[in-house]
Amino acid sequence: MGIFSSLFGNKKKALKMASDAVDFVKIGLLFYLLPECKANFDESYSETLATAVINTIFSEIPSNETGKKFIQNETNITNIEIVIEKSIKPDEKLRQIITDAVRVKCIVSHGLSTKLSEDEFIRQCRYPIDQLKRLQLLQKGGESPKLNDFIINASSFMKACEKDYELYQNT
Repeated sequence: MGIFSSLFGNKKKALKMASDAVDFVKIGLLFYLLPECKANFDESYSETLATAVINTIFSEIPSNETGKKFIQNETNITNIEIVIEKSIKPDEKLRQIITDAVRVKCIVSHGLSTKLSEDEFIRQCRYPIDQLKRLQLLQKGGESPKLNDFIINASSFMKACEKDYELYQNT
């Protein structure tokens, strides 16, 4: 029995739970960043900017034309870097959950397709870690978190950020 089986029953279910937990971190980041962005930019731009920040951190290509055009604009790139510098970089706990999520994302990518080409492995695994280093967000240690702990932490993070966002909206 592998580690996945002993923790969760089967590998596919474990990878799905881990993938969902990575998404929880992204959603939590969105809740976390929106008030920060709205304080400095108009509402519609803030939503696109917060999403672009998350895509940048996780080395993901925007899923629509608006996002693709957004990251081609030099002013938007500068604003993404400013948000990362001022809102994420100073918070060690935030950097840690992001680092854990990127590491788990790599595990999930590799676990779902063990026959990744070298180029695809670099795109899905090495490039996101290098991106965190470049942004100075990567936490030291190099080891991946225990999946069951990460899943719990990611869910708690998302719920806490959502609650803070709801408080922000009600003020």
